[in-house]
Amino acid sequence: MHSLYSSKDTVTTEKVLFIDFDQCLSEETVGKLSSIAGDKEVIIDKGNPDELKQVQYIFFLIEDYRVETLRFIEDRLEELKETNTYSLIMTAAQPTKSLFPYFMQDLNGIVSLPFFLENGRRVLNSLDEFGIFLEQKLHCDLVTLIQHKKLKDRPIKRLKLRVEDVQYILTENEKKVLQHILDGHNNRKIAELMFLAPSTVSTVISHLLKKLGANDRTDAMVQIIRKGWVDALR
Repeated sequence: MHSLYSSKDTVTTEKVLFIDFDQCLSEETVGKLSSIAGDKEVIIDKGNPDELKQVQYIFFLIEDYRVETLRFIEDRLEELKETNTYSLIMTAAQPTKSLFPYFMQDLNGIVSLPFFLENGRRVLNSLDEFGIFLEQKLHCDLVTLIQHKKLKDRPIKRLKLRVEDVQYILTENEKKVLQHILDGHNNRKIAELMFLAPSTVSTVISHLLKKLGANDRTDAMVQIIRKGWVDALR
C-alpha cells in the first residue's frame, strides 16, 4: 500500500488508515492521530490506496459533501463488503444525518475529526467490542429518523430542504429557489415570492440544474431526495 505517512517503520498487527480525501490533516494532527492509535500503525493516504483489505480500520475523512467525494466513498465501501475491515466516515466539522444511508452499505460509523482527537481510543474500542460507533450528537437524529420510519404511512405535508447539507454546493438564492420548487411553485410564483425578475429565476434554476446534474425540475427533486437532502414533514 502506498502511504504518505506511517507511524511505524515495521509491519504491525493492526493498521488504521485515514484517507484524507479533502486534505484536511496538518502535520500536528497526524501526530495526534498516531498517539491516539497507540500500538496500531497509522497510515495517511490522500488518494486511493492500492489494497484496502490489508487495513483493520479505515476512516474516510471529508470536509464537505461534494458529489464526487460521496461517490468515492460509495465505491470504496462496495470494495470492502464481505471483509473484516471497519469503515467509518470522518467529517472535518460536525457530521449530519444525511450520512445515515451509508449504513446500508456496511458503514461501521460516523464521527467528526475533533471528536476523534478527544475520544479516539474509545471509538476504536467501541468498534472492537460492538462493530459500530456513532458520534453522540447524532444519536437524537437517529432516534428521530427511526420514528419517521414508523410514521412513513402518514401523508407527507411538505418536503423541506436540509440547507446544512447543501451549504457548500448551492448559493443562497439556489437554496431558496430549490425549496420553492419542492413546495410546488412555478417560476412566476417563485419570482413573486423572492421579489426577483422571472428571467433571474430562470437563470438561477439553470445553474441549479447544472450543479445537480439534473435534466429538469422533476429530476432535480428526485436526485436530492435520493441523496437524503430532504426531510419529509408529516
